[in-house]
Amino acid sequence: MKKTGQSGKGEHQNVARVAMVLEALAQAKERGLRQIDLVEKTGLGTAVIFRLLSGLTAHGFVDQDADNNRYFLGMRMLSWSATASERYGLAPFVDESLDRLCEQTEDTIFFSLLSGRDSICVDRREGTYPIKTLTLEIGDHRPLGVGAASLALLATQSDEVVETILREDRDRRMEFGINQNWLEMSIDAVRNNGYALNDARVIEGMSAVAVPICRSTGQGVAAVTVAAINSRISGERLDEAIDALKVEVELIQKTAGPLLDTPFAKRLSRKAPRNARA
Repeated sequence: MKKTGQSGKGEHQNVARVAMVLEALAQAKERGLRQIDLVEKTGLGTAVIFRLLSGLTAHGFVDQDADNNRYFLGMRMLSWSATASERYGLAPFVDESLDRLCEQTEDTIFFSLLSGRDSICVDRREGTYPIKTLTLEIGDHRPLGVGAASLALLATQSDEVVETILREDRDRRMEFGINQNWLEMSIDAVRNNGYALNDARVIEGMSAVAVPICRSTGQGVAAVTVAAINSRISGERLDEAIDALKVEVELIQKTAGPLLDTPFAKRLSRKAPRNARA
């Protein structure tokens, strides 16, 4: 996360500070964070963090565990998350497809949305195969280019957007071990093949394949992923997974077509500003 300290004076300073605190808590998940942890992660002063936490707690956006003094995202955020999910409105169009893919492949299925310069996992189905591939939790973010869904979404953006993200977000991707040359070749492969393959690039032993859900202009706003251990994302099984994904994505694009071309989708696929997260 970018440490801003007391810099960034301006009309959006308070909003930026709140966003930094909430993002840090979201990344901490069930571990939560102490006040001193938030100071270190955000670069904000102790007094500033104290005031922000007091206000966020009072309004239900943050909860504090009295036993260990750690802070967590509050239940009010959960209700807002549900509202946001409904706002984007894709759930009714993808639920049955996710269920079918899970039943067909017996593996883990992820549904991700484009969010600025990240992909965010908004739904997950767990297959019956005994070895689970739970590499993402609902709400997890990945920089574009990291993981199958994120790669699929990046490759479908305009050349201008891709070039900007390749140039400016290199350090964020390097935290996940994503090599620039490999990524550039992978983007070309996605554009040629219509799917993105992550062959254990992010997590050893775990592979995934994703197909983007696109607007009529070809820009991706979401992606569906099949993830499993390496041996299940190779050979004939890989071909079957790709075919199944393409069938379901084509159905989603057909039924949700008008929604995908609404202002919400255009906003998702616009040229994203520089992300505050490092």
